[in-house]
Amino acid sequence: MNAWFVVEVLLAFSFMIAIHEWGHFIVMRLSGVRVERFAIGFGPTLFAKKWGDTEYALLAIPLGGYCKPAGGDLSDTSTEKMYERAPEPGEFLYAAWWKRVLIALAGPAMNYLSAFLLMFVILMAGEQIPVESPVLGFVPPGSFAAQAGVKKNDVLLSIDGQDVKNLYTDEDTIYNDLSKNPSQAVTLALARGQKTLTVLVSGDLKKPGADLGLNSLTEPVIGTVPLGTPARKAGLLPGDRVLSINGRKVSDWNEVAYRIHTAPSDDVSLLVSRGGQSYPVTLTRIYNGLYKAIGIAPVDPTTFTIKRLGPAEAFTTSASRIGAMTALYLDSLGKLFTGKISLKDNLSGPVSIMRTMYQKAAQGWIEFLSMVCFISLVLGVMNLLPIPVLDGGQIVIFLVEGIKRGPVPVRWQTLYQNVGFVFIVALMALAVFNDVWGLILEKFHSQIP
Repeated sequence: MNAWFVVEVLLAFSFMIAIHEWGHFIVMRLSGVRVERFAIGFGPTLFAKKWGDTEYALLAIPLGGYCKPAGGDLSDTSTEKMYERAPEPGEFLYAAWWKRVLIALAGPAMNYLSAFLLMFVILMAGEQIPVESPVLGFVPPGSFAAQAGVKKNDVLLSIDGQDVKNLYTDEDTIYNDLSKNPSQAVTLALARGQKTLTVLVSGDLKKPGADLGLNSLTEPVIGTVPLGTPARKAGLLPGDRVLSINGRKVSDWNEVAYRIHTAPSDDVSLLVSRGGQSYPVTLTRIYNGLYKAIGIAPVDPTTFTIKRLGPAEAFTTSASRIGAMTALYLDSLGKLFTGKISLKDNLSGPVSIMRTMYQKAAQGWIEFLSMVCFISLVLGVMNLLPIPVLDGGQIVIFLVEGIKRGPVPVRWQTLYQNVGFVFIVALMALAVFNDVWGLILEKFHSQIP
């Protein structure tokens, strides 16, 4: 274990918590609310110093934090205690209801803003763009490419007369053209053996299940196995080569993906090779919000080019990416709470999150910052959910107070707070259980000796 990567992870967690609490802190001060304590972490106090009305503290375990206003708030103080006497100037409840809404919004807003700024920095510093060979791999049956007559091992020479230099980026031309006008075919020039031929690809990529079917030829070797996935629990590791799926030999990564996604049942049998020996592995697919999968990814490309954006383009691209990430995450949350995605199979706790961040730190600082960006966004969105204890739960109470022009009855606030507390505790217990159970399965239930 690399000690510096551990330090990076802890600093990133501290940053995300600090920026969240700093948002609350600033708006409290602007709203005339005194802040009694601003703390990062939990557990024993390592350092504390008071400046003005506020004590600033660093606690031993850097996985949390809080900003305590005078008079307390609903995140850490019982409702009865807060309302047992009339609030005084400078206390949280003395502030107008709309100011308290702004105070609660400020924390998630800072997480969201930091996610945007991190993405902006990444795009300005330069992303690693894979360079993919134009030699085509497995062409899924029924895909637009298959309908046009494209075959495995064809070499893509040009797209609408433009030479192909990097399939990873040049393929975007096809997606853009077919998205704008599905009825207008895209002309591909291909080399097949000693022959050169031209094919026309067309179709509506916006239709559910639509597949262009153009992929670079890639060895069926596993590159990454995310934590908590069926593949990880079964003992699959990076470097394993997939030989067959459900008895059918595979020779290309895209064929591996196709056979898994289109398997007739969720039980999938793999034959994998490791260290010169073959091992049968049986897994059960799970729904990840997009499709049924077992949790494996191909080896990363070995050749990259750096793409840097100017300030204006980086700004607009950051905005669109953060918007897309938010939409995808909200869609996943909706599927979780409606039961379309299994909580048991897809909910991760702090252990898995930190292990994933450690892995990203090992891959380089751009990958690590991308992970921090996503987690900061998730913290912002999660804290806005209308669940008591979270900022969103407090916002609900303050909004109701504003609508009815008076405090919400203490008994209803207490009930709301207690229900939310039980929900959060149950959710955290399940997340920690998933983490621990995943570790046990990884260590003791591997199907590969």
